[in-house]
Amino acid sequence: MRQQNLRTLTVRIISAAAILWLAGCANWKNWTAPKTASLQNVQDDLTYAQMKTKDTRQALEELLFADQADLPAAYKSFTAKLNLMEGAGNRLTQNAGGLIYRGNSYLVEAEASAGQCRYPRLSRSAQMPTLILGDAFEPIAEQSAHVQRAYRAFESDLTAVKMHLSRHLTEQGVRDMAMFIRKGETDGESLSYALNQAMTAVTKAKAAYEMTAQEREAARLQVQPAPQGKQ
Repeated sequence: MRQQNLRTLTVRIISAAAILWLAGCANWKNWTAPKTASLQNVQDDLTYAQMKTKDTRQALEELLFADQADLPAAYKSFTAKLNLMEGAGNRLTQNAGGLIYRGNSYLVEAEASAGQCRYPRLSRSAQMPTLILGDAFEPIAEQSAHVQRAYRAFESDLTAVKMHLSRHLTEQGVRDMAMFIRKGETDGESLSYALNQAMTAVTKAKAAYEMTAQEREAARLQVQPAPQGKQ
């Protein structure tokens, strides 16, 4: 009987998650990505998401081991941190959407350097940087897509736990959700890894952009005419 109830509960949660996912898809079709973002914006969003992912994973673990007396406080802490996690997730998906639909032009630095990098073979005569910045910027879009998928999985786990415990805030209710809580821990770890990989890609892109900026400045100084009266 208990197994049947657990199966029924699982089916209900999966159905609710599917409805939320479909609603998200409907909203996604009507979603308009921000026009641009700087590398610093993207880096700040990743840093914030790393902090909130860590906090939410901790709250999830506290919820699993709370006794009946501590459950209300643990659940309140969990929902508060979940709300912040969702805010961080929105910023992650906005950046991922912008990069997916606009490519490198979504990044301010990539757009600004596009003229210099579009024809790399002319770089010596036209004082354009020799580094093809697309090679540095493109991994950001790839890693952002990984982050988006990891976040969606983590979000689905958290939403399932929140929905069930909002109606069954008991130790038995927590035990019933143990499978989703454990899955949330695994998906949260995957999200943390994806965020770290994306951060590495952004850091490399910033370093590459700064290097080409230095190259452009050096080239500009080389072609400047000498002041009159000096040989």
